[in-house]
Amino acid sequence: MTEFYRFIKSKGYRMRHSLFFPVHILIPLVGIFLYLAYMGLRQAGVWEHLTTYVTLLAMAYPAIAGIVTAMLTDREAKAGKMQNLLAVPGRTKALAAELMLLYLPGLLAVGIAMFGFGAALVLKGEKGVGLGILFLLVLVLWASNLPVYVMHLFLGLRFGEGVTIGVGVAESVISAVMLTGLGDGIWYVWWPSYGMRFSTLLIALRQGADRRLWGQMRLGGICYLTVSVLFLVISFVWFQRFEGRREEA
Repeated sequence: MTEFYRFIKSKGYRMRHSLFFPVHILIPLVGIFLYLAYMGLRQAGVWEHLTTYVTLLAMAYPAIAGIVTAMLTDREAKAGKMQNLLAVPGRTKALAAELMLLYLPGLLAVGIAMFGFGAALVLKGEKGVGLGILFLLVLVLWASNLPVYVMHLFLGLRFGEGVTIGVGVAESVISAVMLTGLGDGIWYVWWPSYGMRFSTLLIALRQGADRRLWGQMRLGGICYLTVSVLFLVISFVWFQRFEGRREEA
C-alpha cells in the first residue's frame, strides 16, 4: 500500500504544473454558472431543473473524461517516452495509480458540480432538494463512469490524445441518443450512458415514480458490474505486454 501511494504521489507531482487539476475545479464551476443563467430564461420546478442539470452533466462526462485522460497520458508520453510508466517494477500498481489519478479528481469534480448546484438552488430560494439525494447523485455519476475512465486510459496510452478526445465527444453524443426511446433496450450495454440513466432513474424514483423502474436499475447494475470488471481485467492484462506507442518506441 505504501508503494502504491508513492506511485500516485509521484504521478500527481508530475501533473502539478499542468491544467489537469485546475480543470477539475473550473469546469464544474463554469457548468454551474451556465446552467444558472439558463434557469433564468426557463421557468420550471426544482426537480425538473435538477433532472435537466444532471442529464447535461452526465452527457458531458465522457467528453470531459476524454480530455483529462488525454492530458494525463500525453504527459506520460512526454516523460521519457513513457518509460516512467513502463519501466517500473510493478506494472499493475503503475496502471492502477494512473486510473486512481483520474478517478479521485473526478470525484472532486462531480462533488463540486452537484453540491455547488445545490448551494446555488438554496441561495435562489429553491427548496425540496436535500443533501441526501445530492450525495447519492454524486456517487452514482462518479461510480458509473469507471468503465469510461478505463477505456479512455487505454485509448490514451495506446493511440494518443487525439483518439481519446474524439471518442469522448462521440460517446457524449451517442449517450444523448440513449436517453430517448431509441436507447431503452440497448443502454444497458452502452457504458457511457450509465451515469445518465442511473441518475435520472434515481431522481424519478425519489419523486415517487413507478417502482418497476427498480427492475431497470437492477439489470443496469448487473451490466455495469460486468462491463467494469471486463474492462479492468482486459486493460491490466494488455498493459503487462504494452511497450509504448509506435511513435514513442
